[in-house]
Amino acid sequence: KRLILSWGTPWDLPWYQEGHVVGDCTITYNKHRIQEVGAVMFHYTALDQETMPWKHYRASDQFFVFWSMDSPAYVKNEKNRDVTKFDNSFINWTMTYRLDSDIFSPFLQSTEAKRLFYSVGRTTVQRLLNKKSKVALWLVNDCNHLKGSTERVKYVQALVGAGLPVTKYGRCFGNQEEYSAHRPDELLSYKFFLAFENAKDCRYYVTENFWRNAIHYGRVPVVWGTSKKDLMKIAPGSSFIHTEDFKSPTHLAEYLLYLDKNDTAYREYFNWIGTPLQRDRIIAQLYQRTREEALCNKVMSNPTPKITESVTDFFFNSESNTCLA
Repeated sequence: KRLILSWGTPWDLPWYQEGHVVGDCTITYNKHRIQEVGAVMFHYTALDQETMPWKHYRASDQFFVFWSMDSPAYVKNEKNRDVTKFDNSFINWTMTYRLDSDIFSPFLQSTEAKRLFYSVGRTTVQRLLNKKSKVALWLVNDCNHLKGSTERVKYVQALVGAGLPVTKYGRCFGNQEEYSAHRPDELLSYKFFLAFENAKDCRYYVTENFWRNAIHYGRVPVVWGTSKKDLMKIAPGSSFIHTEDFKSPTHLAEYLLYLDKNDTAYREYFNWIGTPLQRDRIIAQLYQRTREEALCNKVMSNPTPKITESVTDFFFNSESNTCLA
């Protein structure tokens, strides 16, 4: 097995244990073993205490990997981090939620993807739909730290003002513990989940709001954040409702209320499970191997050399001003 060195963990929080096996590779945090590894993962919080340029061992056949699961807006405005320490051709590969990364690292893990795309059939869908009785659920913990956080709150307020029943949980409403006390199956009665991200128009930025809080629990995600064009490339087209398709929150609220009363129309948002189209099967293939497993495969494949000259250009400068606001 090949070794992959993680140069610390995200925010110094627990991650994989030392020696964790991913595919044909083993994760280590032991920097003294750097001469043995095929790749080194650098979360964007790594190297904070390092003095650049790099003074440690580095072999020509090793791959240094920049890794982020957070939006550029969050990295730049909430955590006040730049990524220039990874510039000047220091990084070989990028590993983020973006589809144009060298390693695709989405919030949907491959094991969960296999269950969603290949194990859930029509019978399961019908059983799920039989439990639906409430309209919309929203879980949010950041109300005002970013411009996107503020804008999404205003949008949801407009939905509620237009008559859409929305059950709200999270630190923004002082009831995070109440939400956590619920068993997941107690909340299966909701038809929609407001998958509103903390940044707008960031390329391919789809988090657990979409995959876990909505899709995993059989709720149709209502999306505000990444563009519909990008979302169509990483999620089944009939699995979500996008705010871009509506002139105003009022028009969206009217449509959701229509779906609440029309079981046949609502059920169409689960067709990708019961009767998947060819494009849905193609989307599913994106998630067969992701994150560290995809990194391992790439390391083991005897890849051609590559250098990412500027992570700043890739991660920040390629994004719109709306995303970075």
